[in-house]
Amino acid sequence: MAVTSAAQIFVPNTIALVMLAVLVVRAAGESDSYLGWAIFAALVVSGAGMVLQTLRFWYFGSGRLVVTNFNVPFLTICALALNAGGPRLLASLLVASTLLQIILTLRLASLRRVFTQTVSGVVIMLVAVSAMPFVVRTAVVPPEGASTMLFMAPGVAALAVGAFISLQGTPAWRMWILPATVAAGLVVAVPLGYYDADIIVDAPWVSLPDFGWPGLDLTFDADFWALLPAFVFVNLTAFMKAVGDLSVIYRASYRDHSAIDFRSVQGGLGVYGLGTLLSGFVGTLPVAAPWAATVVYIGFTGVAAKSVGIYLGLLTMLVAPFSKLLAVLVAIPSPVVSAVYVIIFGMLFVEGAKTVFTGRVDQKKATIAGVSMVLGLSAGAFSGFVEGTASQLVGNTLFFGGMTAVVMTVFAELSSSRPRKLRIDLAQSSLPAVDDFLGRFADRHSWTEEGKDRLRLVGEEVMLSILEGENGGPDGRTRRLVATVRPEGGSAELEIVVASDDVIQGNIEDRMAYLDEGQALEDEQELSIRILRHYASSVHHRKYYGIDVVSCRVDK
Repeated sequence: MAVTSAAQIFVPNTIALVMLAVLVVRAAGESDSYLGWAIFAALVVSGAGMVLQTLRFWYFGSGRLVVTNFNVPFLTICALALNAGGPRLLASLLVASTLLQIILTLRLASLRRVFTQTVSGVVIMLVAVSAMPFVVRTAVVPPEGASTMLFMAPGVAALAVGAFISLQGTPAWRMWILPATVAAGLVVAVPLGYYDADIIVDAPWVSLPDFGWPGLDLTFDADFWALLPAFVFVNLTAFMKAVGDLSVIYRASYRDHSAIDFRSVQGGLGVYGLGTLLSGFVGTLPVAAPWAATVVYIGFTGVAAKSVGIYLGLLTMLVAPFSKLLAVLVAIPSPVVSAVYVIIFGMLFVEGAKTVFTGRVDQKKATIAGVSMVLGLSAGAFSGFVEGTASQLVGNTLFFGGMTAVVMTVFAELSSSRPRKLRIDLAQSSLPAVDDFLGRFADRHSWTEEGKDRLRLVGEEVMLSILEGENGGPDGRTRRLVATVRPEGGSAELEIVVASDDVIQGNIEDRMAYLDEGQALEDEQELSIRILRHYASSVHHRKYYGIDVVSCRVDK
């Protein structure tokens, strides 16, 4: 089952990887020898990235199935870099801008109020609505003199079959939606002569690219400094996308609700940064980015096992020197490939919307999501107001909409009421200090006695739950915590950050989910979790490397 699932994902994912690489290199006017090298290296780097994502080694690897592919935000800027200075300039810019990825990954916990669930969901939706028009506009081009209606017929047939199977909602059928969609398109394309079998016949069985390693451009000329700011901004957008992608992939990897372990997200970001760095060093395009389309593949196949990622990565690397096998995939007509991605990106948009609107939807979240989506979709209109490289950035739907979401989130954070903070040891003896801290907050904001008691109870039970999971660590030293509380309309948001060094076991959010499912817990744990569920309107527990963050919302 794992091999079958990997093979189904392998076909559309490899086609997209090769197609996007060809579009970027051709747009930059590079030679066929470099194109051959770029595709070969891209397949090897992307395949290695998928294998590494299944691991959990130090700060690298998410420990689950993560499909990697071309880093979508880099589509335009890579073509500009290749056109300005060739592969050497592109390699230098990728390596230099990847330093930003490394810094952001290490500081992910500090940026938790910037790269929020709302920002992640908005970026995923923008990927879905911006990637499909790009694919259709650049790839679906009828041959000269051919009928447009006949050329599109295989794609229409493929889309009709794929949509029909998807609408049935039967898991056994959905597992075969991707191969069935491609097969339906080929049934129509072959009689019409749109499946170019000559490409397969002419391609050798095995071939290695003639192009040598381009190396890095260390002259740091005017082109490098002119494009570096653009690469840094695009890298920020790509990082936001990667955080969102890895978060939704984590959720989709479990049948039941599970709180996101952000250590897994950080590990996935580590492989993503390493893959981008390696792409730069070998002189190819950035192709090791996690794709949220993984969620759609998991939904279709019903399989999220790590073994699928290993088989998929090995298949991708093994196909790199086998030109004839690549030719079989490349020969599939572009309308058929586009039909497959209409289904995939359609489902991806839904996943992004679910990420934004899961849980409590307030005016702030709705405003950020709505304005960011509208401005992102209108990016092309705004690009006419600026010139040069800035025009390419402003006209990018993903960049413009994503940065809008980040700016609005930061503004909302800075303009909100100043939070009250308490720094103290994580110990039983600290409970009175936390109780007094929350009581004074409630009095300051004129809470009722009932609301004040709720807030104090929630604070106490969060502390007790963390203490129950704290095993002292190898050094046995006392942990420090920072308690923060701020007013949020008619409620308060309590956040407790603990420097845990990964010794705090368990997850409060998961315990609440287990309690909902009727699973037995230890008596003391069950009592604390029941109190939290009763008195807090929401509870989230995020675990990062070295830091645990528990945030609760309590109604006034």
